[in-house]
Amino acid sequence: MKTQGNPLDKFALESGVLMNIISINELMVQAKEEMQKLGYSPYTIRNECEIALAPIVRYHEQFGKENFDTDVIDEYVKGVEKNATCGEIGRYRYLLLKRGVARLTVLHDTGKLEWIRPLRASKFKLNKYYDEILTEYLSCETITPGTQKSAFWVARKYFAWLIQMGNYDFSNVGCNEIQQFMIYCSNHIDEGSLCIVKRHMKKICRYLAKSGRSANSHASLLSFPVYVKQKILPAIPQEEVNDTLDVIDRSSSKGKRDYAIILLSTVTGLRGIDIRKLKLKDIDWKNGEIRIVQSKTSKSLALPLTKDVGEAIRDYILNGRPKCDSKTIFLSCYAPYQALSRSIAGYFYNTYRKEAGLSHEPFDGKSFHALRRSVGRNMITSGIPVTTVAQVLGHGNINSTKKYISLDSKHLKECALDFTDIELTRREA
Repeated sequence: MKTQGNPLDKFALESGVLMNIISINELMVQAKEEMQKLGYSPYTIRNECEIALAPIVRYHEQFGKENFDTDVIDEYVKGVEKNATCGEIGRYRYLLLKRGVARLTVLHDTGKLEWIRPLRASKFKLNKYYDEILTEYLSCETITPGTQKSAFWVARKYFAWLIQMGNYDFSNVGCNEIQQFMIYCSNHIDEGSLCIVKRHMKKICRYLAKSGRSANSHASLLSFPVYVKQKILPAIPQEEVNDTLDVIDRSSSKGKRDYAIILLSTVTGLRGIDIRKLKLKDIDWKNGEIRIVQSKTSKSLALPLTKDVGEAIRDYILNGRPKCDSKTIFLSCYAPYQALSRSIAGYFYNTYRKEAGLSHEPFDGKSFHALRRSVGRNMITSGIPVTTVAQVLGHGNINSTKKYISLDSKHLKECALDFTDIELTRREA
């Protein structure tokens, strides 16, 4: 690689730093090739290149830059944001241009074009000091993949509140600040969320003490109980599940996928997130088992692969699943073929319920997750021990499983006292 005329390139090579230097036009060609690999249609590729990527190339040419340049990209983004603020471009075009920048940057940095879903910007703004601590904290071993989202929310909320209170670092943060933050949270969030905040605040304070940023972990300060009202949501009757499955068009690729997902949840009780992340290697066809590491608990779980579920998944893989290199079983129906988004299963499940003439109101307990509750209820009513039900559902705490006992109305009635042969007397006041 030649470095004459560019002292930065020479410095990078001498210091052992590899700089990814590529012309902007070559990057454009590479982007087209990557989109073809992802399965984009020619029409989509043409539109993406002409509308989202070509303006970036022209902007480099205005500055006389042949290679991809981060400084030029920064100026381009500022211009796009200014035009959006002034109303010169609409929101749709603004998001399209921003997406083009994100994709081209990822392609330049990694050599691959990834499907990027735009993330909603956090309302909690941090300074550089807290931002670096947040990054370190989220990478520590106590934060599991299943709790990373809530850990991020609580930590960012806490750090932003400290900044708002005038604490730009931890030098003057102690018991009083922690107490005031918990009081602040209790005034605008419910008991369940407050319990989550308290749990993560314990982890944050332990991390800060361990990393030397705080002299105390404040464990006793955060040991107060939070009483959460337990709302027992109903399980879905098996008749409604059958009616929902019956309306699915299993001749289409989408129908094969949706039928397999709903049946899998109905029979095994797997969480929606674990179904979305299910890999081809997770199914042991020879021994008839599904083996996963749960996203929520990070614990291993093995479940039997019943004949009906196995046939539904096999039908989708062989006759409905897009032909691509993805290791995830359930994919989107259109290119680029990616793992399903978080809410898609609940969306299509509610759609099928509506087609079957079944009602569903917000918070009525008849969502996609209710299929998991139905599995727990059915096992309890069949006389299966609570400990076994907890293992099948992958509960880390048996108290989570005990909730399903309240759904067993038949056996609960048998436990009720019979007052038939008990003489009742009235006590005079």
